[in-house]
Amino acid sequence: MKKVITKNILAALVFGMLSSSVVGNNFGDINREIPLIFIKNTTGKIIYEKLGNIHSSNIEDIDFSYLKNGYYTLEIDKDFQIEIKPFTIISGKAIFHHEAKKTVFKPVIRFTKNKILISKLNFEAYSMKVDIYYEDELILSDDIEGENLIEKIYSLQKEKKGSYKVITTVNDRKYTKEFSL
Repeated sequence: MKKVITKNILAALVFGMLSSSVVGNNFGDINREIPLIFIKNTTGKIIYEKLGNIHSSNIEDIDFSYLKNGYYTLEIDKDFQIEIKPFTIISGKAIFHHEAKKTVFKPVIRFTKNKILISKLNFEAYSMKVDIYYEDELILSDDIEGENLIEKIYSLQKEKKGSYKVITTVNDRKYTKEFSL
């Protein structure tokens, strides 16, 4: 019995060390960005905005009492995803519609040497438009048909040094990333 308990404690310690080394490791900037919290009305207009807590995206401290009765969406904008939580206000109380909650994954845009790498989880298989600008001039426009996982690599001319901008449009949202080569 003592041997089983010792093995369980050892396994728990090893698991704890592994998970803490993964959290402390540099696998990109996952969860390094402070989430933005938005409340939008039915027309999509932002009527409330605040920076979220670094360690959680709890919404307990949001005062819903000032909102008029109606339908709204709460969006928690994180590094690589946006959580969308629809709710209704009735007499100053927020009633969340958990069955309508969804997560939208943002495109991940990276630059390495003269290459642009774009990837996106795309469970609903929406099409995505990619526009690449060099010094504010459109140099490439690409429409990518809906796939569950989008992975594209674009090569840039090495001798074209300057500022670039990548605009991706998917799920009726635009995402912009700028960089210099």
